[in-house]
Amino acid sequence: MAALAAVAGVFGCGGEITLEPEPPDIASLVFAPELGVDLSQMMLLGSGLYVRDLVAGDGERAGQQLGVRFNYRGWLHDGTPVDQGIYPANEFSPGAFVNPFDGEVYYQVGSGQTIAAWDLGLDGMRVGGTRQLVVPPRLAYGAIGSPDGRVPGNAVLVYVFELLAVEP
Repeated sequence: MAALAAVAGVFGCGGEITLEPEPPDIASLVFAPELGVDLSQMMLLGSGLYVRDLVAGDGERAGQQLGVRFNYRGWLHDGTPVDQGIYPANEFSPGAFVNPFDGEVYYQVGSGQTIAAWDLGLDGMRVGGTRQLVVPPRLAYGAIGSPDGRVPGNAVLVYVFELLAVEP
């Protein structure tokens, strides 16, 4: 009887299965050409994050629990822009502070105050460098998507960061 109740719960009252859509297979996606994504040139981390330094910086290295200043832009894999490092007053990613005078973003790497991909992708980057990330949904907004609706559920994101400074 318990098994029947479990099956009824899965199918619901209408007889339809309501499951979350599966995240896409990043390796099989077609990325917008203007994003310049070439997975074969990227390092795949154990977390599922793809990382590529477009410009290797030569300054101080970002690390866990260090503050960093950077500019960035983010897109859906199809090239739709969804995020950038310059926000209207009081509208920016949780955990990030935007300087109103120069538009630079300040964030403490490893603080967990924004998407996990930022903590993983900024770590080890050098000042003066530019880094591209291809982010699986579980390191961003997951199956639900962003609260503001800009990023749909199970979206693969592409970010480009320009590291400007590392601060204590």
